[in-house]
Parts: sequence; structure tokens; C-alpha cells
Amino acid sequence: MSKLAYTVAEAAAACSYSEDTLNRAADRGELVKRYANSKPVILATDLQAWLEQLPTERPETGRAA
Repeated sequence: MSKLAYTVAEAAAACSYSEDTLNRAADRGELVKRYANSKPVILATDLQAWLEQLPTERPETGRAA
């Protein structure tokens, strides 16, 4: 059976992003943390949805080529 929810650390490992990146996404309202107690979890479906909404093109860095 697949996991239904991840800790922030597990979610970060599952998608190869840092915990800081996921926490910033949650702070911006792009990713939802849920609480049954004081420990946040991220639903696998919410993580999948967040990944799917990421840009498909690399952002411009602002540096001249």
C-alpha cells in the first residue's frame, strides 16, 4: 500500500526538494500541511498536485548570457 501522507522530511525526500522549499511553498499557500496533532503531514495527493503545478520551463536567472 502506498503512503497516504508524509512528514515534511519524508515529502522532501520523496520529491527531491529540501524541507525549506516545501515549507516556503506551504507559507505561500501553494502546498497544504495538515495536522492531527502538533506534527504536520502533507498528503501524497497534495504533494503530487504541487509538483504538477510547477513550471515546465526553467525560470530566467536575470543574468546576461
